[in-house]
Amino acid sequence: MTAKNWLLPLLLLGSIPSIAASAAPVPLFDGKSFEGWEGETNKVWRIRDGILLGGSLQGNPRNEFLATRKSFRNFHLRFDYKLTGTEGFVNGGMQFRSRRIANPPNEMSGYQADIGAGYSGCLYDESRRNRMLATADTNLIARLEKAGDWNRCEVIARGADIQLRLNGERTATWVEREQGIEAEGLIALQIHGNCKAEIAFRDITIEELPASAGRTEAEILRRFGEGQPGLPLAPFPDGQFQLGPNETVVLIGQENLVRDQKAGELEAQLASAFAEKAPRFRSMAWEADTVYEQWRELNFGPWAGQIEAAGATLIVAQFGQMEALDGVKRLAEFTTAYHRLLDQFAPRTRRLVLIAPMPFEKPLASHAPDLTQRNGDVAAYANAVREIARQRGAVFVDLPADLARAPSGRRLTDDGIHLTADGLRRVAAVVARSLGAEPNLSATLDPVRAAIVEKNRLWFDCWRPANWSFVYGDRMDQKFGQAGAREPSLREAFERQLPWVEKADALIHALSRGAPAVPLLLPRLAPSPEEAKALSPEEQLATFTTAEGYQINLFASERDGVVKPTQFSWDEKGRLYVACSPTYPQSLASVPPADYILVLEDTDGDGRADKSWKFAEGLTMVQGVEPGAGGVYVCDFDQLLH
Repeated sequence: MTAKNWLLPLLLLGSIPSIAASAAPVPLFDGKSFEGWEGETNKVWRIRDGILLGGSLQGNPRNEFLATRKSFRNFHLRFDYKLTGTEGFVNGGMQFRSRRIANPPNEMSGYQADIGAGYSGCLYDESRRNRMLATADTNLIARLEKAGDWNRCEVIARGADIQLRLNGERTATWVEREQGIEAEGLIALQIHGNCKAEIAFRDITIEELPASAGRTEAEILRRFGEGQPGLPLAPFPDGQFQLGPNETVVLIGQENLVRDQKAGELEAQLASAFAEKAPRFRSMAWEADTVYEQWRELNFGPWAGQIEAAGATLIVAQFGQMEALDGVKRLAEFTTAYHRLLDQFAPRTRRLVLIAPMPFEKPLASHAPDLTQRNGDVAAYANAVREIARQRGAVFVDLPADLARAPSGRRLTDDGIHLTADGLRRVAAVVARSLGAEPNLSATLDPVRAAIVEKNRLWFDCWRPANWSFVYGDRMDQKFGQAGAREPSLREAFERQLPWVEKADALIHALSRGAPAVPLLLPRLAPSPEEAKALSPEEQLATFTTAEGYQINLFASERDGVVKPTQFSWDEKGRLYVACSPTYPQSLASVPPADYILVLEDTDGDGRADKSWKFAEGLTMVQGVEPGAGGVYVCDFDQLLH
């Protein structure tokens, strides 16, 4: 049996780490001398009217740098620059955490806040990886930068977190993951070679910062994406849905969208219909969310930061069904709260698809209330969503009307609220048709859907991983989340998920186009050398010292299938139910959920289990197990299963 019924969402909580105070800003340039700096100060670099000048409008044959003599680690660097030029690659920059290299001696290696030639606001890795690490949005830079005039730039570097700002607005964020990259180094001014250009710097100050006591917001958010700041995307023209190339669609809503994430139905329909556009889908739906509240773990990050990191270009949202249970008396409050939620997305994108709430069905349970009596309220909330969509230029999907036009006589839900597998497929087809996609309900979509389900599993472990508090919450100092033996730390394990998500995206795009595709070859569990050296049950028993009058015997061991037991419970027949977690204490990046419930039975009464079988498999993180009601109740990460 595979556990698959959602009954109860659970939340993880923590507290916020403190950060020490920083030092006051100090000038790096005194306005009159090269004290504290070194470089080619005879011809390339000079001082005029309190300004540092580099290069020449007559030509610059090679890169030149003016570097500090002191190294810096964590800091907030501020400076003004002005770049003018007539020919060639008119470009300069500000190096930081950098060093001089021997060959050629005029070059430097390290991070660079790029300036000019279409790269202002970007973060480049000079003479090391030789690539752009974070590319600024060109439309944002066009609005911010004053070409040929003075501009204010800031570099904030704290640990792995690097932020660039131009004229008061953030243009790039980078979180360093690669091992061996220097976290301390020189600061240097650059004028690029092969151009006729001059660059000027003034008001250069630095504020040295303490190391962060915890994870920064950028470090936390960049576990699931590398999206950069940009100008907000405008609403759909005339409220008509359209999908551009390489868009990222973020789905936000309640339990039915959570179920769809695990089934892959809506994404399969849209990925297939818009295959040539190669869209990416990221589900941020969370069971029990409402427009009023969306509870998250400590330090999970604000909506604006999450959808930026994901690179969202389009939001699909569905709310209103659960809120309708409050009745029409809260309609005005619902409308205000929905607008407030959408306002949090607006700095990134105003391209919205708002799906109306689905009507209730009458529950099958005789003791349950008849929810269909509340469908008048659902209709009122659906109309409120329609008006919100009109005001915001959003696409409105009239789900109740669309479902009514395509009756099937079959139930959509298992309890009047939550969609069944068949219900998910039928609703996905209705939504897809509303967005201009012809639904594909044939078996040809099965490989695409299967790939989407696997991608969404990887995405879930990336965006909403288990054991959150040990990496980003209030337990970061505990050993549980730290590296051990051959395994990485929990943080490293979380960060290894994103490349697999991106590989899964590529597979989905290929399958959607009908192109040849190589399946993902995900890692599988293998015993570690330490496990191979473990003591045998007999050797372990020999280490016990028992009190007088007591004895101890072995009931079950690894030989019976018991692997890293985390919870156990006995039933009324004397059978032992054991929760086993092969990956304990850490979930491994990209490895499918492998926890299981093992049943052990002593059939001959000799005090030793002689029969065992797996009762449930594919569990994520079992936190409790209790036999009852003809089965077993299991607390598995964020759900209560039976």
